[in-house]
Amino acid sequence: MDKAAKCCLAWQNPNQQFLPAGGYEVAHDTGRWWDAMLRYEASTGILIPKQAEDAMMQNLVMLTDNPAALLTSKLFNPHNLRETMLTYTALVNYRKSVWARVQGHKLIEIFISLIDTDGQLNYEKFAELAGKPLTKDSLMQQMSPHGQWFNSTGSTGRAIEAIILFYQATGDDSALKLSKRLSEIHLQNDINVNGKVRSELLDPKSIGHNHSYFGTLRGLLLYGFANGGEKYIEAIANTYRKGIWGTSISYSGWTPHDQGKIRFPDKEGDPVGEHASCGDVVQLALWLALRDGQTDLLDDVERLIRARLLPSQIDNPSDPRRDGAWGVYNHPFGRGAILDVFAAVLHSLTDVYQHIVTTAPDGNLSVNLHFDIDTSVVTVLSKRAENARLFVTPKQSVPLRIRVPAWASRESVRLYLGNKALPLHWDGPYLVVRKKHATAGKTIILQHDLPKMETVEEMPVSHRKFYLSWRGDEVIACEPKVEIYKANS
Repeated sequence: MDKAAKCCLAWQNPNQQFLPAGGYEVAHDTGRWWDAMLRYEASTGILIPKQAEDAMMQNLVMLTDNPAALLTSKLFNPHNLRETMLTYTALVNYRKSVWARVQGHKLIEIFISLIDTDGQLNYEKFAELAGKPLTKDSLMQQMSPHGQWFNSTGSTGRAIEAIILFYQATGDDSALKLSKRLSEIHLQNDINVNGKVRSELLDPKSIGHNHSYFGTLRGLLLYGFANGGEKYIEAIANTYRKGIWGTSISYSGWTPHDQGKIRFPDKEGDPVGEHASCGDVVQLALWLALRDGQTDLLDDVERLIRARLLPSQIDNPSDPRRDGAWGVYNHPFGRGAILDVFAAVLHSLTDVYQHIVTTAPDGNLSVNLHFDIDTSVVTVLSKRAENARLFVTPKQSVPLRIRVPAWASRESVRLYLGNKALPLHWDGPYLVVRKKHATAGKTIILQHDLPKMETVEEMPVSHRKFYLSWRGDEVIACEPKVEIYKANS
């Protein structure tokens, strides 16, 4: 996360008013920058440099200085509905910005007024209010005649999450009203009751974008959590378990950029990949696990980070605009660097980081994920060699729960306090360490095996096959050899 945040700063171009220039689109990327950097600061305590923040605030005011209060540069981009609302929400949450609260309300009121009776957004009118011409990209090609099925995951669907978060930050009733309307539209349009990804979205003639699709799933799930909508939670959980795997993401975390029509093929004809969608799936799994009790999905969270996101991050200190980045990549196991993607991954990782350890209302601690962290209440350190060891040192004497991965053989699991073996008390996938053993300053060690297995991943168009060798939830080899599982360089 530290490297990705530094990369965000490196994308500010001093020759262009310190705008994050050179990526997908400067207004879009400005929103991604704000969202990622404010979340990173809140998660780690590492402050955004004042000069960088001041410059980006000036840029934000400039890029939203239109009657719609929408992030725009040369064109009206419906993608940016999400990025604009995420930015306003982050500024309200982390800077207590009255300006952002007012701007967000203005955008939401216009948004509400421009949803047609069939649920489609009036793009032309929105662009007119924003004072910019429409983009010519795929989003505009998805508009359908009234009364017909349409795909708006790339505009209104992906925005649901940000609108809900704005409501939670502000209590703005208009945001609640809009999130309800959009959630109803997209539950009907984008979700199959059987859990499978809708055939309309996968149609080779349909122009779609997996990151926007996953963003829509995220919004619908958050709406379910925020408003007690069990049908929304069940629908997304069903889609997660029965739809996306093997269709929109592979076991190791390859996520194609395109959904439906392949607009950006690699040289073998397969769609290029991008890492933001992998981060989206990580967050869907995290939320279902910790907010809906589906704790088995924490194994997906760890696997996707260890097997895909960490080895795919670029390590190149000589190029600050690439060092720490993720992006769009041509080879199914390659790397890429573009700001909107790596800022989105940073967004997801900050969420994971904040949930490695959680504290219950009674003060009891749960270690949910086997990643390193040092907090005011506990230090966690993961070490892996022939077996896995997790060192957990509480800083206060409270009962402790430590999750054991489902793939670890139960006969290999050991728990130690120093050199003393502790009895194993199971609570589902968690081991419970009682208060008399979980004492401040004393390290608890969880040990388990790292089973080996083999998987095969086949690409959808070229049918190339990649044979992956696993140890636990990490890939240790691939045939044919691929970039991300070599030394990171």
